[in-house]
Amino acid sequence: MTASAQPIGRPVAWSLPARLLPSAGLVLIAGSTVFTMIGMALLFYSPAAVSRAGALLPFLMRAPTWLYMIALPATVFVLYLPRLGVATSLLFLVWGSFIGLFAELIGTGTGFPFGGYAYTDFLDPKILGHVPYLIPPSWYAMSILSLDLAGRLTFGRAPRLLIGALFLVLWDVALDPAMVAGFPVWEWEADGFFYGMPAVNWLGWFVTGLVIMAGYEWLGDGVPKVSEGFLMGLWLTSAALPVGILAVKGITPAAVIGAVAVALPVLAVVAHRERQRRPAGNGGV
Repeated sequence: MTASAQPIGRPVAWSLPARLLPSAGLVLIAGSTVFTMIGMALLFYSPAAVSRAGALLPFLMRAPTWLYMIALPATVFVLYLPRLGVATSLLFLVWGSFIGLFAELIGTGTGFPFGGYAYTDFLDPKILGHVPYLIPPSWYAMSILSLDLAGRLTFGRAPRLLIGALFLVLWDVALDPAMVAGFPVWEWEADGFFYGMPAVNWLGWFVTGLVIMAGYEWLGDGVPKVSEGFLMGLWLTSAALPVGILAVKGITPAAVIGAVAVALPVLAVVAHRERQRRPAGNGGV
Protein backbone atom coordinates (compact mmCIF):
# COMPACT_ATOMS: atom_id res chain seq x y z
CA MET A 1 0.00 0.00 0.00
CA THR A 2 1.38 3.42 -0.89
CA ALA A 3 1.15 6.64 1.11
CA SER A 4 -1.67 7.80 -1.14
CA ALA A 5 -3.81 4.73 -0.46
CA GLN A 6 -6.24 4.33 2.40
CA PRO A 7 -4.32 3.20 5.50
CA ILE A 8 -5.72 0.91 8.14
CA GLY A 9 -8.64 2.23 10.13
CA ARG A 10 -12.19 3.02 9.11
CA PRO A 11 -12.49 6.37 7.27
CA VAL A 12 -14.67 8.96 8.96
CA ALA A 13 -17.57 10.50 7.06
CA TRP A 14 -17.60 14.24 7.74
CA SER A 15 -20.68 16.43 7.93
CA LEU A 16 -20.32 19.93 6.46
CA PRO A 17 -19.67 21.62 9.86
CA ALA A 18 -17.02 19.00 10.70
CA ARG A 19 -15.30 19.56 7.35
CA LEU A 20 -14.81 23.18 8.39
CA LEU A 21 -12.80 22.21 11.48
CA PRO A 22 -9.37 22.21 9.75
CA SER A 23 -10.08 25.67 8.31
CA ALA A 24 -11.15 26.90 11.74
CA GLY A 25 -7.91 25.54 13.18
CA LEU A 26 -5.89 27.30 10.51
CA VAL A 27 -7.64 30.57 11.38
CA LEU A 28 -6.78 30.07 15.06
CA ILE A 29 -3.12 29.44 14.23
CA ALA A 30 -2.97 32.53 12.02
CA GLY A 31 -4.86 34.63 14.56
CA SER A 32 -2.63 33.63 17.46
CA THR A 33 0.41 34.43 15.32
CA VAL A 34 -0.89 37.90 14.43
CA PHE A 35 -1.78 38.60 18.07
CA THR A 36 1.71 37.54 19.15
CA MET A 37 3.38 39.77 16.55
CA ILE A 38 1.32 42.78 17.60
CA GLY A 39 2.00 42.12 21.28
CA MET A 40 5.73 41.70 20.77
CA ALA A 41 5.94 44.84 18.65
CA LEU A 42 4.18 46.82 21.38
CA LEU A 43 6.34 45.24 24.07
CA PHE A 44 9.60 46.15 22.33
CA TYR A 45 8.70 49.45 20.72
CA SER A 46 5.95 50.88 22.96
CA PRO A 47 6.35 49.42 26.46
CA ALA A 48 4.24 52.19 27.97
CA ALA A 49 1.19 50.95 26.07
CA VAL A 50 1.80 47.37 27.17
CA SER A 51 2.17 48.38 30.82
CA ARG A 52 -1.52 49.27 30.89
CA ALA A 53 -2.32 45.56 30.89
CA GLY A 54 -1.02 45.41 34.45
CA ALA A 55 -1.38 42.03 36.13
CA LEU A 56 -2.84 40.57 32.93
CA LEU A 57 0.40 41.08 31.01
CA PRO A 58 1.98 37.67 31.80
CA PHE A 59 -1.21 35.91 30.70
CA LEU A 60 -1.53 37.99 27.54
CA MET A 61 2.08 37.19 26.64
CA ARG A 62 1.58 33.46 27.02
CA ALA A 63 -2.01 32.92 25.87
CA PRO A 64 -1.41 33.30 22.09
CA THR A 65 1.46 30.81 22.23
CA TRP A 66 -0.66 28.36 24.21
CA LEU A 67 -3.46 28.75 21.66
CA TYR A 68 -1.03 28.24 18.76
CA MET A 69 0.45 25.09 20.32
CA ILE A 70 -2.99 23.61 21.02
CA ALA A 71 -4.49 24.60 17.66
CA LEU A 72 -1.62 23.18 15.57
CA PRO A 73 -1.87 19.49 16.62
CA ALA A 74 -5.66 19.75 16.85
CA THR A 75 -5.84 21.03 13.28
CA VAL A 76 -3.54 18.28 12.02
CA PHE A 77 -5.61 15.68 13.87
CA VAL A 78 -8.95 16.73 12.35
CA LEU A 79 -7.34 17.25 8.93
CA TYR A 80 -6.18 13.63 8.65
CA LEU A 81 -8.97 12.03 10.68
CA PRO A 82 -11.31 11.36 7.72
CA ARG A 83 -8.58 9.43 5.89
CA LEU A 84 -6.88 7.70 8.82
CA GLY A 85 -9.94 6.84 10.88
CA VAL A 86 -10.29 7.32 14.62
CA ALA A 87 -8.14 4.41 15.79
CA THR A 88 -5.13 5.16 13.55
CA SER A 89 -5.42 8.89 14.19
CA LEU A 90 -5.21 8.34 17.94
CA LEU A 91 -2.40 5.84 17.48
CA PHE A 92 -0.38 8.38 15.47
CA LEU A 93 -1.07 11.10 18.04
CA VAL A 94 0.11 8.91 20.91
CA TRP A 95 3.15 7.62 19.01
CA GLY A 96 4.38 10.98 17.74
CA SER A 97 3.83 12.66 21.11
CA PHE A 98 5.41 9.80 23.06
CA ILE A 99 8.60 9.65 20.98
CA GLY A 100 8.85 13.44 21.03
CA LEU A 101 8.45 13.45 24.80
CA PHE A 102 10.92 10.60 25.24
CA ALA A 103 13.56 12.43 23.18
CA GLU A 104 12.92 15.69 25.01
CA LEU A 105 13.15 14.09 28.46
CA ILE A 106 16.46 12.48 27.53
CA GLY A 107 17.62 15.73 25.96
CA THR A 108 16.80 17.95 28.93
CA GLY A 109 18.26 15.38 31.31
CA THR A 110 21.47 14.41 29.50
CA GLY A 111 22.00 16.78 26.56
CA PHE A 112 21.54 13.92 24.07
CA PRO A 113 20.53 14.06 21.22
CA PHE A 114 19.93 17.83 20.90
CA GLY A 115 22.69 19.29 23.03
CA GLY A 116 22.39 20.67 26.54
CA TYR A 117 19.28 22.79 27.06
CA ALA A 118 16.47 23.46 29.49
CA TYR A 119 12.95 24.84 29.16
CA THR A 120 12.11 28.08 30.91
CA ASP A 121 8.84 28.58 32.79
CA PHE A 122 7.18 30.28 29.80
CA LEU A 123 5.18 27.16 28.83
CA ASP A 124 4.72 25.74 32.32
CA PRO A 125 3.57 23.32 33.65
CA LYS A 126 6.09 20.63 32.71
CA ILE A 127 6.07 16.85 32.55
CA LEU A 128 8.40 15.50 35.27
CA GLY A 129 9.59 19.07 35.74
CA HIS A 130 11.43 19.10 32.39
CA VAL A 131 9.22 19.25 29.28
CA PRO A 132 6.13 21.48 28.89
CA TYR A 133 2.94 19.53 28.24
CA LEU A 134 2.37 21.43 24.98
CA ILE A 135 5.67 20.32 23.39
CA PRO A 136 5.09 16.59 22.61
CA PRO A 137 1.95 17.12 20.46
CA SER A 138 3.95 19.56 18.33
CA TRP A 139 6.28 16.70 17.36
CA TYR A 140 3.23 14.74 16.22
CA ALA A 141 1.81 17.63 14.21
CA MET A 142 4.93 18.69 12.33
CA SER A 143 6.12 15.13 11.67
CA ILE A 144 2.77 14.33 10.03
CA LEU A 145 2.96 17.40 7.79
CA SER A 146 6.62 16.75 6.95
CA LEU A 147 5.96 13.16 5.92
CA ASP A 148 2.95 14.15 3.82
CA LEU A 149 5.04 16.71 1.93
CA ALA A 150 7.84 14.19 1.45
CA GLY A 151 5.40 11.62 0.11
CA ARG A 152 4.56 13.94 -2.77
CA LEU A 153 8.15 13.73 -4.00
CA THR A 154 8.72 9.97 -3.87
CA PHE A 155 6.82 6.72 -3.41
CA GLY A 156 9.78 4.84 -1.94
CA ARG A 157 9.50 4.30 1.80
CA ALA A 158 13.15 4.91 2.72
CA PRO A 159 13.52 8.10 0.61
CA ARG A 160 10.17 9.32 1.93
CA LEU A 161 11.30 8.91 5.54
CA LEU A 162 14.67 10.57 4.95
CA ILE A 163 13.16 13.51 3.08
CA GLY A 164 10.42 13.86 5.68
CA ALA A 165 13.00 14.04 8.49
CA LEU A 166 14.95 16.62 6.49
CA PHE A 167 11.81 18.72 6.01
CA LEU A 168 11.24 18.64 9.77
CA VAL A 169 14.76 19.96 10.32
CA LEU A 170 14.14 22.75 7.80
CA TRP A 171 11.03 23.77 9.74
CA ASP A 172 13.20 24.08 12.87
CA VAL A 173 15.68 26.49 11.26
CA ALA A 174 13.56 29.51 12.21
CA LEU A 175 12.03 27.95 15.31
CA ASP A 176 15.16 27.53 17.38
CA PRO A 177 16.54 31.08 17.22
CA ALA A 178 13.01 32.47 17.66
CA MET A 179 12.27 30.44 20.77
CA VAL A 180 15.59 31.42 22.33
CA ALA A 181 15.60 35.09 21.31
CA GLY A 182 11.89 35.74 21.59
CA PHE A 183 10.50 34.82 25.00
CA PRO A 184 12.64 32.65 25.64
CA VAL A 185 11.00 29.23 25.68
CA TRP A 186 14.24 27.29 26.18
CA GLU A 187 17.89 28.11 26.85
CA TRP A 188 21.07 26.41 25.67
CA GLU A 189 23.76 25.48 28.18
CA ALA A 190 26.55 26.50 25.80
CA ASP A 191 26.61 29.08 23.03
CA GLY A 192 26.21 27.34 19.65
CA PHE A 193 27.01 28.38 16.11
CA PHE A 194 23.48 29.36 15.00
CA TYR A 195 22.12 32.03 17.33
CA GLY A 196 23.06 29.96 20.35
CA MET A 197 21.98 26.60 18.92
CA PRO A 198 24.57 23.80 18.63
CA ALA A 199 24.84 21.97 15.30
CA VAL A 200 24.04 18.63 16.97
CA ASN A 201 20.50 19.89 17.62
CA TRP A 202 19.57 19.47 13.97
CA LEU A 203 20.94 15.93 14.03
CA GLY A 204 18.73 15.28 17.04
CA TRP A 205 15.71 16.67 15.19
CA PHE A 206 16.50 14.49 12.17
CA VAL A 207 16.86 11.28 14.16
CA THR A 208 13.80 11.94 16.35
CA GLY A 209 11.70 12.82 13.32
CA LEU A 210 12.93 9.73 11.50
CA VAL A 211 11.89 7.45 14.37
CA ILE A 212 8.46 9.08 14.61
CA MET A 213 7.83 8.85 10.87
CA ALA A 214 9.06 5.26 10.70
CA GLY A 215 6.45 4.51 13.33
CA TYR A 216 3.73 6.03 11.17
CA GLU A 217 4.82 3.76 8.32
CA TRP A 218 4.87 0.70 10.55
CA LEU A 219 1.73 1.38 12.58
CA GLY A 220 -0.51 2.73 9.84
CA ASP A 221 1.25 2.27 6.52
CA GLY A 222 2.18 5.94 6.26
CA VAL A 223 0.41 9.25 6.11
CA PRO A 224 -2.37 9.70 3.54
CA LYS A 225 -2.40 12.74 1.31
CA VAL A 226 -4.73 15.62 2.09
CA SER A 227 -5.48 18.68 -0.03
CA GLU A 228 -2.13 19.92 -1.31
CA GLY A 229 -3.14 23.56 -1.13
CA PHE A 230 -4.35 23.27 2.47
CA LEU A 231 -1.26 21.28 3.45
CA MET A 232 1.06 23.96 2.08
CA GLY A 233 -0.98 26.72 3.67
CA LEU A 234 -0.88 25.01 7.06
CA TRP A 235 2.85 24.34 6.74
CA LEU A 236 3.68 27.95 5.91
CA THR A 237 1.25 29.38 8.47
CA SER A 238 2.78 27.24 11.21
CA ALA A 239 6.19 28.75 10.36
CA ALA A 240 4.93 32.33 10.36
CA LEU A 241 5.17 32.54 14.16
CA PRO A 242 8.93 31.88 14.53
CA VAL A 243 9.79 33.85 11.38
CA GLY A 244 7.64 36.73 12.60
CA ILE A 245 9.24 36.72 16.04
CA LEU A 246 12.69 36.99 14.48
CA ALA A 247 11.53 39.81 12.22
CA VAL A 248 9.97 41.79 15.09
CA LYS A 249 13.09 41.28 17.19
CA GLY A 250 15.23 42.60 14.35
CA ILE A 251 17.13 39.35 13.89
CA THR A 252 16.81 39.74 10.13
CA PRO A 253 19.41 37.20 8.94
CA ALA A 254 17.82 34.42 10.97
CA ALA A 255 14.34 35.45 9.77
CA VAL A 256 15.44 35.34 6.13
CA ILE A 257 17.30 32.04 6.51
CA GLY A 258 14.35 30.52 8.36
CA ALA A 259 11.83 31.74 5.78
CA VAL A 260 13.88 30.28 2.93
CA ALA A 261 14.35 26.98 4.77
CA VAL A 262 10.65 26.50 5.48
CA ALA A 263 9.75 27.46 1.91
CA LEU A 264 12.07 24.83 0.38
CA PRO A 265 9.75 21.82 0.96
CA VAL A 266 6.81 23.69 -0.60
CA LEU A 267 8.91 24.79 -3.57
CA ALA A 268 10.19 21.24 -4.02
CA VAL A 269 6.64 19.84 -4.09
CA VAL A 270 5.47 22.51 -6.54
CA ALA A 271 8.45 21.91 -8.83
CA HIS A 272 7.87 18.14 -8.72
CA ARG A 273 4.20 18.57 -9.54
CA GLU A 274 5.01 20.77 -12.52
CA ARG A 275 7.53 18.23 -13.80
CA GLN A 276 4.92 15.50 -13.52
CA ARG A 277 2.45 17.57 -15.54
CA ARG A 278 4.96 18.32 -18.30
CA PRO A 279 4.36 16.27 -21.47
CA ALA A 280 6.89 13.46 -21.85
CA GLY A 281 8.10 14.81 -25.18
CA ASN A 282 8.91 18.26 -23.78
CA GLY A 283 11.22 17.25 -21.01
CA GLY A 284 14.38 18.59 -22.60
CA VAL A 285 17.53 16.70 -23.54
